Amino acid sequence: MNYVIILAGGIGSRFWPLSRESQPKQFLGIFSHKSMFEQTILRVSRLIDKKNIYIATNKAYRNKITSFSKRLNIHFQNILFEPESKNTLAPIGLITRKIYDKDKEAVILVLPSDHYFKDERGFIKVLRQAIAVAKKRFIVTLGIVPDKPETGYGYIKVNLKIKNSKAFQVERFTEKPALAKAKRFIKDKSCFWNSGMFVFRADIMLQEIKKLSPRNYGIINKIIDNKSLKQLWERFNSLSIDYAIMEKTRKMALVRADFGWSDLGSWQAVDSLFKKDKNGNILKGNCIDMGSKDILAWSSGRILATVGLNNIIVVETKDALLVCAKDKAQEVKKIVRRIS
Repeated sequence: MNYVIILAGGIGSRFWPLSRESQPKQFLGIFSHKSMFEQTILRVSRLIDKKNIYIATNKAYRNKITSFSKRLNIHFQNILFEPESKNTLAPIGLITRKIYDKDKEAVILVLPSDHYFKDERGFIKVLRQAIAVAKKRFIVTLGIVPDKPETGYGYIKVNLKIKNSKAFQVERFTEKPALAKAKRFIKDKSCFWNSGMFVFRADIMLQEIKKLSPRNYGIINKIIDNKSLKQLWERFNSLSIDYAIMEKTRKMALVRADFGWSDLGSWQAVDSLFKKDKNGNILKGNCIDMGSKDILAWSSGRILATVGLNNIIVVETKDALLVCAKDKAQEVKKIVRRIS
């Protein structure tokens, strides 16, 4: 049977000041009146039965997630409230073990809760392709076809096509590159953005965690209830599943994905998705502009007036104001660190 683990514990620091630790971007309605978390549940429930939807989130979001889950008919016992952030290996490994204990043939999708998909039918189609490849004992990643030399994403290079499938063998992962290298990657048709979305058989993933991260595998097998979760969680290494498993395993495969994807990792990403006026501006909320070009102005309430600006992002909330050059949008997370 097919299952999904939805990751909903991040704080979205590059999306500050709209996204805060108390109200991260997965709980915001950026493109709809529904939150991105709700949209993720509704989207994936077209493919996965709701009783097979699992959620990993931080205990700080317990009330929000519980409220959403009741409304969306997600089983409460399917929610992992992490005692503290330990990146993605720990929650994915723990929920994978839980699913495997009840279904030895389980195929699991891992999806973030704060991504945007323009073509949702295309997204579901690619997931079906990835599930078919995962059943052949591969760990599958969805590789996004790049459309610009993005330095904020990791890249994946593929080589041989896997026989009788839509997938390719993964040759290597490359962390967020400098601009010069990103420009080379975009010309290479064998290079894709790492989307952070994965599909795998539960037994295969557990085998790889045991082999590549044995210490954390041991902790996973010792956690059997909430009491042991609280006692042992702090012992996990803070590791991403990308670094701990995906970049080291020899079982990786990639399915090409081209369905209008964005991880909304920065304000620059939002700038590329909204419709612009004749001057290349995006004005959201209570905004007035005179003579600006290529700006993103976002007001959460008060009048936001801009005059004669160029390539600038301005975001207003009730207690903070961001003014940022578009080409520095990835640096917003550094500001968040300084004021935290």
